[in-house]
Amino acid sequence: MSGRFRPLSRSLRAACAGLALAGMPIPALAQETGDAGAEEYPVFRVDGQFRLRFEADGRTTGVDPDFAVLSRVRVGGGVLLADWIDVYARIQDSRAWGDALNTLTDASADQLDLNEGYVTLGSGKGFKAKLGRQQVKIADERLVGAVDWTNTGRSLDGARLSGEAGRFGWSAFWMNIRERDSLLAVGLNPQLNQGVNDDGWLIGGFGSTMLGEFNAELTFLVDRKAITEESYTTNLRIHRGPSGLLFDAAGAYQTGPDRDAWFASAKLGWGFDRFSVAGQLDYLSGDPDPTDLETRAFNTLYATNHKFYGLMDYFLAIPAQLDQAGLVDAVVRGSWRAAKNTTIRIDLHRFWTAEERFGETALGTELDLVGAWNILPVANLAAGGGLFMPEPLITRLLPAFAEGDDTTWWGFVQLTLRWP
Repeated sequence: MSGRFRPLSRSLRAACAGLALAGMPIPALAQETGDAGAEEYPVFRVDGQFRLRFEADGRTTGVDPDFAVLSRVRVGGGVLLADWIDVYARIQDSRAWGDALNTLTDASADQLDLNEGYVTLGSGKGFKAKLGRQQVKIADERLVGAVDWTNTGRSLDGARLSGEAGRFGWSAFWMNIRERDSLLAVGLNPQLNQGVNDDGWLIGGFGSTMLGEFNAELTFLVDRKAITEESYTTNLRIHRGPSGLLFDAAGAYQTGPDRDAWFASAKLGWGFDRFSVAGQLDYLSGDPDPTDLETRAFNTLYATNHKFYGLMDYFLAIPAQLDQAGLVDAVVRGSWRAAKNTTIRIDLHRFWTAEERFGETALGTELDLVGAWNILPVANLAAGGGLFMPEPLITRLLPAFAEGDDTTWWGFVQLTLRWP
């Protein structure tokens, strides 16, 4: 073939490859082109999630219940440029149905965001560096989590290093939580750029190893001018499961300028073939005198509190929403695998404050029941709800009970589709 027709031939091959990309899974395409002698890299991939949730909300006394539909769509794509360079980005549309300002003219895409966007350098288990916007989940998410139950979830901007050596795994990270500078040396007063010392940081390290049948985890966090003015939190956790003996014990100490707080948790139970039962006690220290300069109430920082302190989400902003009084949560947890793809879970919580307020500590009792069905490998259906029986003290601490101590309720049905 003459030289002047070679560019056309390359274009034709590229067009055929594009049509093939639209009609077959990307891994299959990579295999086909690889067999034809094409380069191994780049390798593309796609993933996504569609989640639809209906909620019936009777968690506020004195008002009629509310009903809402929440939807979340995530579409992500990655490209492996080399065996040690992986680029990934995921966009997310998260909305409550009916929240558009105008059904005809609202085209602002104000619910659309970059949920994750990062590059991973490194391969295998030895060492990796993840740079960019990313979800950060540390251990059981007791202190840092992605809060996936919420319709948006949590993503942080920064860098995370990780690696493994035998039975020991580790990670270290630096996240910029709040950038306070304009980063422009122009304008009426560029001296308003105050420098790096005014930014809000989350810096931490995590390590885990196996001790026989137990997993031991150590977390250290520095939160500076973000959620707290300045705090240092060290958490040690030892746990075992999910079958046989269920054991989970953790303790954390939080210090810093005028700060002295702690947390402890203990869980003990047994996992059988198809069901498990366990008792758990969590204690978050409170401040006996919130008016003085010393902070003694434990701050859960960036935790996924939905997992721990009741599915009705009355206790998310700890310790601020409880007048710095801390929280004690005694729980009985049970789960039953009713069928191969069906699981039922029930939790019974009893809540108190760690320190007295108005001469009382009892907050109330919550009962949660959730069932989950894996309809298909890519589809999950969940439904559940909760009841909360309040005590008089909670009416003086939480605005949701400002109108009285009536029993409140909440329920949901959720469909989740994931691909591939």
